Amino acid sequence: MQRDYSSISPSAKMLLLTKGLTTIPFVADAAKLIWGNDALLKAAENLTDELFLKRLIHFESRYLSVDSLLSASGCLNILEISSGFSFRGLNMSTHHANICYKDTDLSEIISIKKDLTNQLIRQEHLNLRGRLHTESLNALDEHAFAAMIESMPAGRLSIVNEGLLMYLNQDEKARLCQSIRKALLLRGGYWITADVYIKKDLEETAVPDAFNQFLSAHHVEENKFDSFEQAEAFFKTQGLALSTKATSVWHQLSAVKYAEPALLSKWVQQSATVGKIRETWALKAI
Repeated sequence: MQRDYSSISPSAKMLLLTKGLTTIPFVADAAKLIWGNDALLKAAENLTDELFLKRLIHFESRYLSVDSLLSASGCLNILEISSGFSFRGLNMSTHHANICYKDTDLSEIISIKKDLTNQLIRQEHLNLRGRLHTESLNALDEHAFAAMIESMPAGRLSIVNEGLLMYLNQDEKARLCQSIRKALLLRGGYWITADVYIKKDLEETAVPDAFNQFLSAHHVEENKFDSFEQAEAFFKTQGLALSTKATSVWHQLSAVKYAEPALLSKWVQQSATVGKIRETWALKAI
């Protein structure tokens, strides 16, 4: 029986459909499982919209930047928090032996994701070489977080997230930092976060579309860091030091093909004026 996916939040749906137009593993197949084979054709109609294209490239870049630091970490024990409908764990477990990957999010998301993951494994005839565990976790629950760490095999950790910190206020960020620091002090390894967003007065934020309305409702702009320097200082007060920043993944972006050269040139000029709005960092406990 086909599962009813109507409970998926509008933001998660938007993000999955958007990333389905890239080569990020499994997202296109997941989108088709949920909304049918025509879902991506419908999403592709937005490719003529400049704002949509910017977001598409942004989300693919964010995903790939995490992959780059995760690969460099060399850790075989990986905990991804607030993973949403990203299938990084499925992809890594398919290609890498000896990995233990804990793919976690809130229970209402994980319930759907488990079903999707099992369908993808059957549909693609996947043979997992590593261990993949798709489990519910509220990352702000320090006891549940510690128990999740305890359940992982011995060895260094990589704790991974993208698309979480901007939904947390200062106190919530601090609580998460302390849980992560305790885990890294105990086990060693890194926290790889793609969420070092800084506040910018961008024209895009004035566009009253559904996505910006969602961001406004969740106070995303207010929850960003004031600057990269302020972000580094905040993490340091939490006992976490910047180890590495992800470098550009522009050459890997599949979504660039959708943009005309003149539009890409325009964005390069805008970027030079505005500067970076986000970075991906690997942090270590101190």
